[in-house]
Amino acid sequence: MSARAPMFALPPQWLRGVAVFIAVGAGIYLGAIVWSGAGDSLSAVGSLGLSTVVPGVAVASAAYLVRFARWHWTLRLLGHRLQPAFMLRVYLAGLALTSSPGKLGEAVRSVLLLSRGVRISASFAAFLIDRGSDALGVALLGALAAWAAGRRDAVLEVAFAGLFMITALAAIGLRRGFMDRRLSSLMQLSAWAGRLTAPLPTWAALWTPLRVVAFSLFAFVAYGIQALVFTFYVHELGGGASAAECVGIFAVALLVGAASMVPGGLGATEAALVYQLHQSGMALPAAVAAAIALRLSTLWFAILLGVGALLTFAGRPKGEV
Repeated sequence: MSARAPMFALPPQWLRGVAVFIAVGAGIYLGAIVWSGAGDSLSAVGSLGLSTVVPGVAVASAAYLVRFARWHWTLRLLGHRLQPAFMLRVYLAGLALTSSPGKLGEAVRSVLLLSRGVRISASFAAFLIDRGSDALGVALLGALAAWAAGRRDAVLEVAFAGLFMITALAAIGLRRGFMDRRLSSLMQLSAWAGRLTAPLPTWAALWTPLRVVAFSLFAFVAYGIQALVFTFYVHELGGGASAAECVGIFAVALLVGAASMVPGGLGATEAALVYQLHQSGMALPAAVAAAIALRLSTLWFAILLGVGALLTFAGRPKGEV
């Protein structure tokens, strides 16, 4: 019987850093709510009640299982067939730092997978696939929602097509060796540049048209689930926007938050949600309440799940998982 790989234990200073990072983000978020004078909005959030919020959180959290399935499948394509329970724990641990710019903090999964023989180039390639297909899936979600609402959103359509073409051409160039010389030059420039570019060939090997469609459909389903929860909150708070309009508002707000490069899109995503809801005729306090309820049910609950999973890798002696 083969021995299991030793469990990786996170250094205490890492956990302190994570705690400080999350506390600062939460403090800024709460401070912004107070500064905005959103007393009426907080009352509106409270009016949703546990009978509304608890099911909303439960349904929204199903999105993480969909995204985990994509990530797990990506690593299996790269030849890493680890226990699903362990992989789920690693995936959830990455959510603790999902509020980092571009969700880059989720790459902590690469550290946790090292003890299982997963190279950084492979795990970070999976991270790149996650981020790229998330953007494609959300853009497609918004474009189809606009079409369902009886209009077209040229910006989202162009964003989807442009991102698809640019990444496809980059992947083709890497697979055919067109960029080998440039990558070699970067690697010679510095060790850091070499480490940053190392995952690109692995990413390019998987970023083929059919797989890109599959990866993006995972994102489409995952964020579509959360968009429906947002629609539920909007309607519970008296908003008159249709389901298709709410899904479109959700998609645009996520892309605005991602483009802002603010950690977790904090502030930018909420502002985009509130502005669009208010433009649709929803009262401002109710619009703010819908944005807060959504973010508590998605971003902040994801961070809570992530912290819980991350703690399972800390403070325990090395041994069997």
